[in-house]
Amino acid sequence: MKKLLFVLFSSCILLPSFANQAKTGDLQFIQNNGQWNNKVELKADVYGGTLFLEKNCLTWNFSTISEVTQHTDHPNTSNTNNTVKGHAFKTYFLHANNNVQIAGTEKYSNYYNYFVGDDETRWKGNVPAFAKVLYENLYENIDATVYSSDGNIKYDFIIKPNADVSKIQLQYEGLNAIQIVNGNLELITSINKIIELKPYAYQQYGDYKIEVICYYKLNGNIISFEFPNGYDVNTELIIDPATLIFASYSGSTADNWGYTATYDADGNLYGAGIVFGTGYPTTTGAYEEEFVGGTGFFACDVGISKFTPDGTDLIYSTYLGGTKNELPHSLVVDSADQLIVYGTTASDDFPTPTGTYDDTFGGGDNITVTSVVEFASGSDVFVTKINAAGDAIIGSTYIGGSENDGLNIGETGYNYGDHARGEVVVDIFGNCYIASCTKSSDLPTTSGVVQTDIAGDQDGFVAKLNNDLSILTWCTYIGGGDNDGVYSIKKAVSDEFIVCGGTESDDFPTLPSALNPDYLGGDVDGFVCRLSGDATSFIGSTFIGTDQYDQTYFVEVDDEDNVYVTGQTKGAYPVTAGVYTNPNSSQYITKLNNDLTSIIYSTVFGTGSSNVNLVPSAFLVDNCKNVYFSGWGGSINVSYGSGFGNTMGYTTDLPVTGDAFQSSTDGSDYYFIAFEKDAGDLIYATFFGGSSTQEHVDGGTSRFDKKGRIYQAVCAGCGSSDAFPTTDGVWSEDNGSSNCNLGVIKFEFNFIGPNADFVITPEFEGCEPFTVEFDNNSEFADFFDWDFGDGGSSDLEEPTHTYTEPGTYTVLLIASDPEACDPVDSAIAIVEVYENPQVDFTIGPDSVNIYSFATFSDFSEGAVSWYWTFGDGSSSTSQNPTHQYLQEGNYTVCLTVVNEFGCSDSACFPIEVFAYSLLDVPNAFSPNGDGYNDFYSPVLFSMVSFELSIYNRWGELVFYTTDPELEWDGTYNGKEQEMDTYVYIVNGEGDDGKKYFDKGNITLVR
Repeated sequence: MKKLLFVLFSSCILLPSFANQAKTGDLQFIQNNGQWNNKVELKADVYGGTLFLEKNCLTWNFSTISEVTQHTDHPNTSNTNNTVKGHAFKTYFLHANNNVQIAGTEKYSNYYNYFVGDDETRWKGNVPAFAKVLYENLYENIDATVYSSDGNIKYDFIIKPNADVSKIQLQYEGLNAIQIVNGNLELITSINKIIELKPYAYQQYGDYKIEVICYYKLNGNIISFEFPNGYDVNTELIIDPATLIFASYSGSTADNWGYTATYDADGNLYGAGIVFGTGYPTTTGAYEEEFVGGTGFFACDVGISKFTPDGTDLIYSTYLGGTKNELPHSLVVDSADQLIVYGTTASDDFPTPTGTYDDTFGGGDNITVTSVVEFASGSDVFVTKINAAGDAIIGSTYIGGSENDGLNIGETGYNYGDHARGEVVVDIFGNCYIASCTKSSDLPTTSGVVQTDIAGDQDGFVAKLNNDLSILTWCTYIGGGDNDGVYSIKKAVSDEFIVCGGTESDDFPTLPSALNPDYLGGDVDGFVCRLSGDATSFIGSTFIGTDQYDQTYFVEVDDEDNVYVTGQTKGAYPVTAGVYTNPNSSQYITKLNNDLTSIIYSTVFGTGSSNVNLVPSAFLVDNCKNVYFSGWGGSINVSYGSGFGNTMGYTTDLPVTGDAFQSSTDGSDYYFIAFEKDAGDLIYATFFGGSSTQEHVDGGTSRFDKKGRIYQAVCAGCGSSDAFPTTDGVWSEDNGSSNCNLGVIKFEFNFIGPNADFVITPEFEGCEPFTVEFDNNSEFADFFDWDFGDGGSSDLEEPTHTYTEPGTYTVLLIASDPEACDPVDSAIAIVEVYENPQVDFTIGPDSVNIYSFATFSDFSEGAVSWYWTFGDGSSSTSQNPTHQYLQEGNYTVCLTVVNEFGCSDSACFPIEVFAYSLLDVPNAFSPNGDGYNDFYSPVLFSMVSFELSIYNRWGELVFYTTDPELEWDGTYNGKEQEMDTYVYIVNGEGDDGKKYFDKGNITLVR
């Protein structure tokens, strides 16, 4: 079954606001954690520019950058329209409070990471984004909220009761003109006009919203609000200046150019492209700058985004680069879910942490690629490893010499995007292997490798770095006396490596026993080499091709160590018997034996024309030895080739199968094709693209996983089209750019066998005893075997299991289909079962008078929180509380304790509360009017009769009562009595029949 898992526009990589706008209609306000100018609190990308939110103002910066960064009809030629016009202005909150508090609210689940420049203090990970920004106490008792609706900025003023609304004054600086037209506020710059719609004000009374008539008032460049009919100052007032609409804009948001994609073990998809954007303006008003592809004000960095396996959510976006240009060529994820990025940079301040292999930029000649992206001071290869969360750099290094490195230039750069060829792969230890190109004669090769010196104008090179990129283990040139490029590298079953690429060199290093030891002819030949694990010797090396143009773009290895290559040809490429073929076509697939001395099978596919139809983008040999190919073709490559006299073809008339996802093409689409083992037949072929757009990729590698799922980067929707097919519910279904946008595709062929997958309900951790339900999401399987990790097992499709003991358990699911070529797949998950705390407590005493406090002592084990209920409606969270009961009776006291894992245990014990009569007489009071102890009376409980007499020292009765509620205030006949000692006599009888008599002294003090 062929299955489109998801397709989305990944505008979030470059313009995060538009990415989120596509899904929710809202922009994202990204917090400044130190990655930007210190004046900035938060930032949002708006249509055509950027909004910077500061304490006392909003700073707007717009530009026409997209007019000079868009794809041209002839992308090989220089873009002469390279003047960028811009305009910046500010909206000041005039006379605002100095102590205003700014905070983002309604936080999004995704986050951003910024690794820009070599100042590590500016590298910030896990930077949050918000839907709204609150300016609290902007003016006295006045708040403001900034947010968005349908991608447009909105802001409200919240005027609290009795606040002075006249304090709100907005001063505009840097505009060409400001005017009120039909009640709307028009802000005019040199390149666009922004309209703030007529303000709407209201007051809320319960469920009723009452509109308050409100107008803008303009005084010079200052806007305030007037209320001709007044309003209720005792009720909160909301002023909503409606929406800011960006009208008659001569530019738009910069393009999002897609380069490379990959995956991880969980099926998450990573896409990378380049970012054009506007920075924080140093002055307001209009400006013009020569756009030089990212050098200086308009930086072009690498943008990376990680999406969930189903494409519905963005996990993170990461920005990577220096102050000049970068391009991403290839992505791969290691066994620790750490992302490795290989690319080229023109920046001498590319982020390289302390301890890296090489933190110095090598330089080179000025060169421009894709008409726009300039490497003004040369280029170096960069390799960066980012942790699984995307918020920290594990390692990052340059690789290069004093000339241009990483860019494939010359006749080997045959197709559009070939400048960004090369690949990065990893081994099980996290070591990184790079395949690339160089013009540097001083590349840091290591001793003993197959080629320590450059042989031509441009050579290929391969290098090995350790897992944190601090050590260059080995590095070697691969090339002859002319131009060469290494495009792909794979680790063989042994410790050896296979590389392939293109060469103009007739003296390229081959072996005499090779399939083709001599140059075959034409402008370029393909090649494939087998290197020893330490790069000190060639195990095999051969030319690939015909007497015409040929190049080899990707290499794969099967489990028997046989080698597969794919590429382009314009000659009579060899086709073996018994294979599926489209005769005379210009794309080939060849399977070679492991020492590269003979062909096992070979075929060509395409339209039967000598014109190259497809630019290879991804290649795979799966575990069943099915072969998969992904490529693109059409007008972009036709235009590019015409600039060099090369004739390219379209995707029209490429073969498709009856079950194709898309059976028709506009001539400029992506194309996915799969061949069965030994290429005996075509098992699937489909187009993928919009009906009127020129789908392509700007360079770099995409990848298939071993299950036959492709993770493909696409430069999609050029011309601001939404025709590129996307799936419902993905992160971004629409093109948020005015030109091109990075699209990513996840597409499953499934010619191989079962795909095991499951989730645990309710979750992967719990408290003993822990009962879980296993939801089986496996595909293409008939039988299931479960091992729960505690000795339990099941062959049910969706079993339930109870773990009775605490521990860490590995759950294994084996899904199988005996009829499949790869009949078994497995999936594992970890279940954590936590130990419960042990509750224990005592009551002292276990029977208590209502006039006394009961004491509760906790002796529980493993508890971090306590919750007591005393049986009378009262409770406590203290560890060792006391409690007084107000009524007699029998109560049940319960304690629930919780440990650090959230597990709980409970116990309950009885307590008896009884009542008896009581008469207690204090011996002093101080009737001085301070509110403390000003009155005198005995303490009585359960008394049926009572008599109190108080005498002064001369025996005179100064106070008498039989009312328990009546207290002595220290006076006699209305006169305050002296500080002295007085005598009391008290008589009483309790309701239990007990007789009371007491006599003693009272001290009166003032």
